[in-house]
Amino acid sequence: MSLVEIARKEAEEYYMTHGTSLTLRGLFYILVSKNVIPNTKSAYNGLSRKLAEARYNGEFPWYLLKDVTRRHYYLEPLTQYPAEPLAPEDLMKALEDYIDRYTSVSVNPWEDQPYRIIIVIEKEALLDLVYKFTFEVCPHGVYQLWTSKGYKSATSIHELAETVEFIPRSQTPVILQLGDYDPSGEDIVRDFRDRLTKLTNRNDIVFEKVAVTLDQIIELQLPAKPESLEEIEKMRRDPRYKSYIEKIMQLAEQDHRVASLVQAYGSYEIRVELDALVALHPDRFKEILKQTIEKYFDREIYEKVTKAKEENLRRKAEEIKRTSLELLKQAFKS
Repeated sequence: MSLVEIARKEAEEYYMTHGTSLTLRGLFYILVSKNVIPNTKSAYNGLSRKLAEARYNGEFPWYLLKDVTRRHYYLEPLTQYPAEPLAPEDLMKALEDYIDRYTSVSVNPWEDQPYRIIIVIEKEALLDLVYKFTFEVCPHGVYQLWTSKGYKSATSIHELAETVEFIPRSQTPVILQLGDYDPSGEDIVRDFRDRLTKLTNRNDIVFEKVAVTLDQIIELQLPAKPESLEEIEKMRRDPRYKSYIEKIMQLAEQDHRVASLVQAYGSYEIRVELDALVALHPDRFKEILKQTIEKYFDREIYEKVTKAKEENLRRKAEEIKRTSLELLKQAFKS
């Protein structure tokens, strides 16, 4: 079986199981974990070239890989055609349907909670997948999903600060961060915290890095060795490299699990991408999201306060609906 055929089989299986496409990085890590290709930069580039050619040739479906870093928008207005006249009975039905929608009730489950959650993702390419996984495991949802786009996007973090300002002062904003485990990925947590706190003038924001963490790397045996000398050199050029290595060295002295990890790779230069966790252990990733979000959701408040509010609103909506339908029927009779 060729590399393209194996890649297609793995991508199709992932899509059928989880209902969403992999990124190229995610598919690469799956193939590495199954010893199909080595964990090297050249192997990744080779996979990229082969799959690009295979997609153009129709050998690999386009939908099996996603890349949302390139967006486009339709600006041309659509042509709107006039509707046909409705018969009286159809008009009555249409108006009744409108009243049903007008009197529908929806209560935000987080409205009475002490916290409001925003998930911040370092990589935009994983935004859709995280959105899907979040609502699969947490039907109450979260306040918002956001992409941080690294250090450079001042506009992005300013927009997020404005979003945080909409959260009432009676509620504590919680920022759950998803990103790589490497010098920049770890320091972005601090940088993001400092900039967002400054822009919002709020000192009550809770920040938590959900993934990737060192504990997850150890527990799930994620591929932690940089792919190539080029990747290692890139790490070493990172201005945060020295403090990052010092942190790993200190942790290795304190925790035998970290020491074993360092010994296995023969280096303190540990690096794991978020794509690896999402692709290799999607169910565990979902569970991590679920446990973290539920930690900030007070179910007792939801059952006693929010559900009672929802029931009161439903009763009121039913009254409005009955009154509206009576008025509508009277209007048709006259």
